[in-house]
Amino acid sequence: MSDNATAIAPLILLTRPRAASAQFADALQKALGPMAIHIAPLMEIVASGDLPDLEMAGGLIFTSAAGVDAFATQSGRRDLPAWCVGARTAAAAAAIDLTAQSADGDADALVALLRQAAPRGQLMHLCGTHQRGDVAARLAAAGLEARAYPIYDQRAIAPDAGFATALAHPGPVIAPLFSPRSAALFVQAAGDAAPVIPVALSAAVRDALPPMLAARAHVAAQTDAPAMIRAVAAVISLHSAT
Repeated sequence: MSDNATAIAPLILLTRPRAASAQFADALQKALGPMAIHIAPLMEIVASGDLPDLEMAGGLIFTSAAGVDAFATQSGRRDLPAWCVGARTAAAAAAIDLTAQSADGDADALVALLRQAAPRGQLMHLCGTHQRGDVAARLAAAGLEARAYPIYDQRAIAPDAGFATALAHPGPVIAPLFSPRSAALFVQAAGDAAPVIPVALSAAVRDALPPMLAARAHVAAQTDAPAMIRAVAAVISLHSAT
């Protein structure tokens, strides 16, 4: 990007599944005001397996709102407690009338919360095919009855025509990335020398980028959407100065 690019408003390029991207775009604009945003999903959420038998379940574990949505389409059970990684996932669980508790953090915080609570019965982690944090395995190692059940897949899809157009934006292009897999799919679609400023949810997401992109990535202070919005705001401020 040229020195003159800083005089042009940044473009936010969102590559999460469409519903999640639209939700984050709305949150960004509510927090920061109108801005140029292009949504170009590089993955989609699809059902990939049946729910396990819930009769022996003592609680459900969710590490994404996608898991909540997949559960809601397959079961009418609402009497099981939902242990959730963060506020957005807990809100999704509460919206379908589950009693939800949020760890307000990441997989480490969720594991710590469940180890302290030590609920009885089998804890069923209703997760995606591509999961992070080894939540169920770590809980089982701590003596709790826990098992992961993949019930949806985060399937990679080809970028739309607007993806390349967004990358060619003459001003700063800011790419929020929420998982190591999202980072890998972005690099696969854009190339390791893509003219973007990544905003990574965590150091693990940054470290999934090739060196050239990782070197200019900004990492959110916490692993949640509000922290990502603050990180995006900081990048906008930095690169909007003339």
